[in-house]
Amino acid sequence: MPLKAGGLLVTTLALALLLPAAPAQAQPQKVEVDLEHVAVTWTVSHGGFSLVMGQFRQINKAEMTFDRKDPSNSKISVEIEAASIDSNHPYRDNWIRSEAELDVWKHRTITFESTKIEKTGENTGKMTGNLTMHGVTQPVTMDVTYNKSGLHLSKKYTIDGFTAKGKLKRPDFGMKAFIPWIGEEVEFVIQLESKRANDPT
Repeated sequence: MPLKAGGLLVTTLALALLLPAAPAQAQPQKVEVDLEHVAVTWTVSHGGFSLVMGQFRQINKAEMTFDRKDPSNSKISVEIEAASIDSNHPYRDNWIRSEAELDVWKHRTITFESTKIEKTGENTGKMTGNLTMHGVTQPVTMDVTYNKSGLHLSKKYTIDGFTAKGKLKRPDFGMKAFIPWIGEEVEFVIQLESKRANDPT
């Protein structure tokens, strides 16, 4: 027998209840961090005369989950090889690697794991997380800028680019040598690019 209008409506509603609902928004997406385009640089005062500048040359790994629609769902973790520190001065770098500072033979890596990300502007946010260095874990907060997204030159994938800036105090991590000749506060900058599948939206 042909279905009446009311029967058709009931059947349609029943089918709708059986079908999975479409997601209200895009889910957080695990993306590939491009380690060739990750840089961790830092500056510290040299007695107020100038700033000593350096970087870590080896990033062991970085993992990132990115939610473009709701950055608070995003997460990132990074592991840095502590002995890869480079301030363009071998004697100074060996001293920083020693027990007086990083003690890299005992504490081989520096790690960061985000615990909270909040949006503060159209392309800006604050990221808080746990930084472990010299065997000490302390919370740090960074100002993050979402620089841009766009197709790679090959057009095979999309790049998202970020800059994060923060500060830490050496004594908080058990490093107090030569303060104030070597500054108590260290400023650092992280540059990072991630890759994801091309998305027309």
